[in-house]
Amino acid sequence: MPAAAELSWLSRNSATTLLSILRPLFLVFTYHGTARSRILNNKMKFNRRQLFETLGAGTLFQFRLNGQTLGTRLHFAEDGTVTLLTGKVDIGQGSRTLLTQCVAEELELDPSKVKVIMGDTALVPDDGGTFASLTTPQTVPIVRQAAVEARKHLSPNVTPPAFWKVLGKPLKNVSGRAIVTGQLKYSTDLKLPGMLHGKVIRSDAHQAELVSYESAAATAFRDGNFLGVYAPGERTAAITASGIRAEWKAKNLGNPLDVFESFKKNSTPPVANFKVRYPPLFEKGSIAEGLRTAATKHEASYQLPYISHVPMEPRSAIAIWDDNGLTVHCGSQVPFGVRKQLAGAFGLKEQKVRVIVPATGGGFGSKHGPEVALEAARLAKAAGKPVRVAWTREEEFQAGYYRPAALIEVRSGLDSAGRICAWDFHNYNSGPSSLAVPYAIPNHWCGFHRSPSPLRQGPYRSLAAVANTFAREMHVSELAALAKQDSVEFRLRNIENARLKEAIERAATAFGWGKRKGVFGMACNIEKDAYMALFTEMEKGRVRRMVMAFDCGAVLNPEGLRNQIEGALIMGMGGALYEELHWDNRGVKNRSLRDYRVPRFADIPEIEVILIDRREITAAGAGESPITVAAPAIGAALHAATGKWFRALPMRS
Repeated sequence: MPAAAELSWLSRNSATTLLSILRPLFLVFTYHGTARSRILNNKMKFNRRQLFETLGAGTLFQFRLNGQTLGTRLHFAEDGTVTLLTGKVDIGQGSRTLLTQCVAEELELDPSKVKVIMGDTALVPDDGGTFASLTTPQTVPIVRQAAVEARKHLSPNVTPPAFWKVLGKPLKNVSGRAIVTGQLKYSTDLKLPGMLHGKVIRSDAHQAELVSYESAAATAFRDGNFLGVYAPGERTAAITASGIRAEWKAKNLGNPLDVFESFKKNSTPPVANFKVRYPPLFEKGSIAEGLRTAATKHEASYQLPYISHVPMEPRSAIAIWDDNGLTVHCGSQVPFGVRKQLAGAFGLKEQKVRVIVPATGGGFGSKHGPEVALEAARLAKAAGKPVRVAWTREEEFQAGYYRPAALIEVRSGLDSAGRICAWDFHNYNSGPSSLAVPYAIPNHWCGFHRSPSPLRQGPYRSLAAVANTFAREMHVSELAALAKQDSVEFRLRNIENARLKEAIERAATAFGWGKRKGVFGMACNIEKDAYMALFTEMEKGRVRRMVMAFDCGAVLNPEGLRNQIEGALIMGMGGALYEELHWDNRGVKNRSLRDYRVPRFADIPEIEVILIDRREITAAGAGESPITVAAPAIGAALHAATGKWFRALPMRS
């Protein structure tokens, strides 16, 4: 049936009518499409009775691929409300709103008739963790196809962009009113009748072995290097914990001044593996030949420190043990991953562990692991009652993991025409994301070398793309200066990708590049299928203005997309100018926001975002990629102001 006829039929028939046709059936649909292996390999058996108890009467839909259940996805209630079930979580990036739009679009519903249940491992399918900007390119197509299956007797195709009524238009955060009025309950707000409060006793050192402890408290509990207490009140637990004398054997972390040299000295060479999402090696042509024929050669190294995620909400969890097993309420980006780790820690089958993710106040990669959930579960098991553990801000800095530090070394060459002819790029420790060059360089080698790290490190917004883009774009700006070319013109001469070229040209025009005087800088990147260019203006040592052109394919919610881009740019500005962990051979020293500088309201520049909407191209994610260009664009502007090249973050003029 043609799309126009399909839309006409749906406009004449409400979701309630559709439900009246399907209500007598419990339908099993087949999803014809591509999904990540972790989605397809989900073997959890969902409790339909539990779902009906949660959602009420109506019709549930399950999806199967090659005989394997992908999980229950949609519930049609008798009042016409449709509930979407997803393993993704909303940590402030607006995924609840975006997925609401997807269902509303394909079923021709008002968005107010769509509800979303996220991150409850007993109710929802495993859609993978909320990271790497995968919700838009991978989960959105699955959700849209699921809604299409509910009307597949009409057409098997998703609604084409020309007929979009909900997608492609701004929709305010569906939880917005609850957020601003305080009605939305975050993980730190949760309370249970009769629950106890737990407190963990930690060494002052970053890594240490618990040797012994002395305590008069009957509720003190030890499990290997874990030592904690529980009490009826949070203050009582803190007082009890402070009275415990523990002896620790601290690990010597070494000299922070030697860390970058250590990365290189103890690194392993990259091994080509193009089956992974972020290959550790890209190569083409001959570096030796490219450098031999180069008219101009350049060499530089770049350094990035460890920094902390600093989400607005510190980690928190409530754990409950009962006859059914273990249930944990916690803010997490990876509920099914946490479930698996909890099951392994306590020797349980995964079906005996339920992880429920409430509203979560930010993560940026910090809430991948089971740390606080495991602490609460240990104490709850010892107490025989529900136990809540909530980290303080100091514990976030002390007990969490950090964005990896990086040493990046670059050798390059320019031919006689001023084009890049050789590019030798080595990342030590931080990772391979955004390692590939977006420039047309005939001879290039880009590799990631794994290195042992003295501090615990883990995922951070965009992974290593911030480090690799900073080093690459700063180096390209340096090459442009050596070639005595304008930064924009130099990049355009060395880029063949039409979408990246358009992003640069659109942003340059809006910024007024070359039209007026000032302290300016720019950078560009291709990351996670998004094409972007950022122009910055500095004034009296601060960022005054930013103009970003961003192309991620189809724009599904322009307001939500702009919010993500602006937030990422501000966060990137923090890493560029302020943020740095100070540590010695025992551990991190700056453990509070008094001593760890993040962007403040007074630091926020004027930000203009130009969205390049390509409706014909599947949307890419945008939660991470914009952060990658902030530091090099600011660094280029600082060079314009001072004449100095900044090759280490944070940059201080």
